[in-house]
Amino acid sequence: MSAAWTLSPEPLPPSTGPPVGAGLDAEQRTVFAFVLCLLVVLVLLMVRCVRILLDPYSRMPASSWTDHKEALERGQFDYALV
Repeated sequence: MSAAWTLSPEPLPPSTGPPVGAGLDAEQRTVFAFVLCLLVVLVLLMVRCVRILLDPYSRMPASSWTDHKEALERGQFDYALV
């Protein structure tokens, strides 16, 4: 004696979401574009931070504090003339 499994045909419940073929409305496209722009800015900032961490001295100017040392050694202070 074998039991036969039979399914009675039941109607599918109505879907609550939009149909599969429907596109995005104007508000959803705007939000999607805004989020996409934020992600692009985030990626650019991450790339910049990684580049600074890998080579922090490449973005510094070539001049140093020793360029202005002669005036300080002679005692010429502009703010001392008050």
